[in-house]
Amino acid sequence: MNCFDKLPDELLEKIFSSFQARLPLERFNHAFREDNAYYFDYSLQQPLLKQAHKDISNLSLVCRRFHQIIHAGGFWERKCRDEHVLLPDQHFPEQFAAYEQLYVNNPFHPAYNLLKADRWTKSAGGQSRIENSPCGSHRLYDEFGRLAPCRVTSYIFTTFRQRQVDLSHAELLLNNSVDLRPVIEFSVCVAARWDCGARCILSLSFSDGHAWRHGRRFPQWNDKKWHRITYRYAEYAQYPSSVDVSIAGSDTQFWAGFYGVKFAQARLRLLLRTNENQTNEESVVTIEPKEEDELEQAVVRESEEDNIPFETVDSSSEAEEEEEEEEPVDDNFFEDED
Repeated sequence: MNCFDKLPDELLEKIFSSFQARLPLERFNHAFREDNAYYFDYSLQQPLLKQAHKDISNLSLVCRRFHQIIHAGGFWERKCRDEHVLLPDQHFPEQFAAYEQLYVNNPFHPAYNLLKADRWTKSAGGQSRIENSPCGSHRLYDEFGRLAPCRVTSYIFTTFRQRQVDLSHAELLLNNSVDLRPVIEFSVCVAARWDCGARCILSLSFSDGHAWRHGRRFPQWNDKKWHRITYRYAEYAQYPSSVDVSIAGSDTQFWAGFYGVKFAQARLRLLLRTNENQTNEESVVTIEPKEEDELEQAVVRESEEDNIPFETVDSSSEAEEEEEEEEPVDDNFFEDED
């Protein structure tokens, strides 16, 4: 007789649940919510989640009883809740059964990002640099309290793109998200130097034909503040399979050097549908500067080369791309900052 045969299922479940991916709470790896819940930086948490899932999956192969306990209803949902993969205010329909996939790859996590840093391209002839600490504008921090780098443009109008970002690549999405009808949220932070005017254009083009565009212009002698621009797409007939993301801008005074608009924290993620987010919505939030510890988060290099590749286009779309790069919209399109 196996020694585990004498143990009740409840105790075995507790033992299996002890295989956890719990990160130690450190100053810059988690963020609190209003309901006193918290979530981790998903890029740090997900490798541990995958390892814990692998260990538990191996246990389920030991015998039929272990398999039944591990794959019983509620086991993976409890793990998602206990290990802060899901927050208390995130609820799925009663028939939702993909918590195991959700544990490994949770596109509804607040820090999940469908945009990948290594997939950006910039328009031919475009100029940009990376500023580890923004020059001429306030510092910007992420939700974990870490100093955020930004991408800055020059007098040359430059477009940064990620094409055909897959909205249904994960097994979880293929099996469930069409029924869940998630809200698709894009957000990015923009700012300008206080002493140089700048402009930016943001655009999304979804595979179902829906498009969104936003223009913003910053005057010379502005307040140096960052602005988080967010767009939520909820009113689709059929869940789109992909989206093209475009972020573009320049300065407006043609100064030599990198004095153009700054971009940071571009994010594309999915939200569970609620009564409050049933419609398409655009919002702009001004980020107030925070008190900062200059010594603790000192910047080693103030700026560095931006080595993202230039975009290549085929001959069939070259004329269309060139037309878009020149002067995308007239002045009435831009929203002016006070």
